[in-house]
Amino acid sequence: MSAPIKTIIQFIFAVFFFSVVLISPAFGQLKNQIPTKTVKVMGTGKIDRDNSAKARQEAIAASLVSAVGTVAVEVFPLESLIRNFHAFNETIYSNTHKFIQDYKVLAEFPSTNNYRVMVEATVSISTLKKLMSSAGILLEQKPLPKILVLISDQNPEDPEPKYWWGHEKYLSESFSIRALVNTIKTKGFPIIDNHIIAQNTRIDTIYDKPDLNDIEAINLGLNSQAEVVIVGKSVASISPNIIGENIRSFKGIVSARAIRTDTGAEIASTMQTSITANTDENAGVRNALSRAGSLAGEDLVSQIVDAWQKREEPSNILEIIVEGTGDIANFENFRRILSKISGVKNFRIKELKPDEAVTIVEFQGTAKELADDLMLKTSGLIDINIYEVSQNRLRIELVAG
Repeated sequence: MSAPIKTIIQFIFAVFFFSVVLISPAFGQLKNQIPTKTVKVMGTGKIDRDNSAKARQEAIAASLVSAVGTVAVEVFPLESLIRNFHAFNETIYSNTHKFIQDYKVLAEFPSTNNYRVMVEATVSISTLKKLMSSAGILLEQKPLPKILVLISDQNPEDPEPKYWWGHEKYLSESFSIRALVNTIKTKGFPIIDNHIIAQNTRIDTIYDKPDLNDIEAINLGLNSQAEVVIVGKSVASISPNIIGENIRSFKGIVSARAIRTDTGAEIASTMQTSITANTDENAGVRNALSRAGSLAGEDLVSQIVDAWQKREEPSNILEIIVEGTGDIANFENFRRILSKISGVKNFRIKELKPDEAVTIVEFQGTAKELADDLMLKTSGLIDINIYEVSQNRLRIELVAG
């Protein structure tokens, strides 16, 4: 091999070596880098009693808050920031140091009464998004879900829990439920008015109980066009411990869970307890329940917002061939059960034949998972045989009763 060729080979090898050793780590660092945004802002601090050093620190602190606010306005929907401006300010002022990755003072000027600085600050967008979401602020332009609240309540004088969806239609909201609902409303969530439903809708007697299971709660939610149902209970009690001669302690407990009506998935849950002391029983119960309700509302909101911002899993288009459709009532029962299975949407009939229907559904899962759900959900209601399960197809026989 000639010398020039050897030289060229050595050169190529050297270039390759330095590319792997030196450039690859740089790409690795770039890939793992936290998303940030750098902005230039100004801040002002008031000089009090010739204390310029303190005024300078105040000016820097003000500029860092301004930097975070500037980035937030650019990154998040303005409508969401306006609607949640109180929570936004509390999040920014109490956690500014968590958002700032680094900063430097570009210029500064002390005047007679004020100290002004110009600062270049790098803001961590990922940390900002995380804490904003925890504060219950929606980060994307996505309509908030309509919520139906199905929480029973029981005060110390109540022998049994009370609830609005029962036969007696108890419509007076407890302090805890009112506090929970108001907390959720302040975040911009639309709450369905249960008074209107109770007064204008005939609710089946199967729902006349304080503790609803997921399917029962989802059915009530679907009937009122709710996208999320909050199910649970509120209980107030008087503690046997007597703090003083006239002072007693009161406990309020609110436990609740939030369920999507389209998928049946539980997206939030909470249990909050509040204990207060008072000489007045009514005031003590009210304060304990109101505090527990507010805490439960705040906890649920942050979880619901987080779940609502996540992208839905892609749906699979499945073909379901249903035999035995000559019994119309049986087929209608099957269709109703299928439409209420978590993850099923957009049911439609593709083709009708004598005693057979070819249907199409979108399902967030596999055909095997849908077959398993169908066997579980139809058990005790209608008889079916599933004798074909492929990647994108089910063949089902409806057995006449």
